[in-house]
Amino acid sequence: MAVAGIDVGSVSISVVILQDNEILYHSVIQSGEGGTAASERAMAEALKRVALSVEDITFTIATGCGRRSVSLAQKGSAEVVCQARGALWLFPSARTVINLGAESSRAIRLNEQGRVQSFVTNDKCAAGSGLFLESMSNLLGVPLAKMGELALRAERQEEVSSRCAVFAESEVISHIHRGVPKEHILAGLHKAVVDRILEIASRVGIEKDVVITGGVAKNTAIIKELGERMGLPMMLPKEPQIVGALGAALIARDNI
Repeated sequence: MAVAGIDVGSVSISVVILQDNEILYHSVIQSGEGGTAASERAMAEALKRVALSVEDITFTIATGCGRRSVSLAQKGSAEVVCQARGALWLFPSARTVINLGAESSRAIRLNEQGRVQSFVTNDKCAAGSGLFLESMSNLLGVPLAKMGELALRAERQEEVSSRCAVFAESEVISHIHRGVPKEHILAGLHKAVVDRILEIASRVGIEKDVVITGGVAKNTAIIKELGERMGLPMMLPKEPQIVGALGAALIARDNI
């Protein structure tokens, strides 16, 4: 008996196909053409890989900001619930989940039973999201995948605002004009992102074990600074972008 979870974000769509207690297949694609068409394409690709048809999927749950556009899903579920559920399945000792997404970051506190106790989400203006890092990548002419690596080489951090993405961009342009090395600017940018993440995390209360999910979790500099400043090890899924879709699939299984 197979079930599916689809996480429709502003930049990417993740699909997880679950059978019994095993992930049969997972994928992450760019959402380009919009929620409905992209989710159908993502699901079709996943089903093809496991030689199943849509009729073979007993139940599908959609999550993410575009969950209402997924015609394949029987139900939708909130992002916070799905992120928590997926993280807990991967790491049963999880008590804090920090989801670093494209548009926003959120901190989720779980109780001893693994249920969501509280959560906080940052506002879209703040320097604490994947799109913020992507805009800085374009501004500095540094590939997104290389930003963390270069930031770790820096000898010092150049101050960048963590309160407003517009102010941060102005500061970065000023640093570029003054000839500040890109590594130093990148180190400051990563510090600004971590400042914002820690601010929202402190509002729910950080308790180990801490699981990091979302695409920004692939940034080595973010993870290193978060771990050092929290004084706790960061638990990372092999594929941090599928955690929400995994949680949705697990909830789909519950609905049968």
